[in-house]
Amino acid sequence: MDAFKSMNINEGETLQYQELYPYLQERYPHYKDVQKEAEQHLSKAGFVNPAPDGLMLTQVGAANLYKNS
Repeated sequence: MDAFKSMNINEGETLQYQELYPYLQERYPHYKDVQKEAEQHLSKAGFVNPAPDGLMLTQVGAANLYKNS
């Protein structure tokens, strides 16, 4: 979720995989499948929906992410 916030992704917008992967690799280099695991976890929580080119932030995800901003 920090990737969405740091890249200023809003509800209904998509975080492109080409932007997400380097972000995750930089912060979690010891996890082999960090992108896959993050996508599964966030989808299950209802925070994102998979899109053809990335992950789309849902209304639930945006509310959770920006509630303290």
